[in-house]
Amino acid sequence: MPLEETDDRHLTAAQGYLELGLFIEANDELEEMDADVRHLPEVLEVRLGVYRALEKWELVEVVARKLTQYDPDESRWRIEWSKAVALRGNAGAARLILLDGIKLTSGSGELYFALACLDATAGNIEAAKEALHSAIKAAPELRKRSLDEPALEKLWDSI
Repeated sequence: MPLEETDDRHLTAAQGYLELGLFIEANDELEEMDADVRHLPEVLEVRLGVYRALEKWELVEVVARKLTQYDPDESRWRIEWSKAVALRGNAGAARLILLDGIKLTSGSGELYFALACLDATAGNIEAAKEALHSAIKAAPELRKRSLDEPALEKLWDSI
């Protein structure tokens, strides 16, 4: 469903405000859009960015879960969903979200990487090592990224 010109202008403005760090203004632009298009993935993606920046984890969870329903093969939505759940204090549920995604996508390197970060942060070092190994096997370019990832610090300290 293509956006009407007015809604497209609001979306473009919201994206611009988001890039400038003007999160309330970005949200205000999204609120000006017709209610019938606020559920579209391109609108939800901007809304997710606003909620993430404002650290509204419950709202990030809701929007990321909806985006995952729209596009279950896009690992970044599931990762955002998992992070929001973990930040709300439920690392176990966050882990299940990632494991479910790994099963559905036949082992996305990004999902394994997110799992390694989650496990390392939780102190599950052996599980983190295993997940990181799977991540690098699926996407070798993640090896370099893993060296600079603060969430994996505990893992590197254990080696």
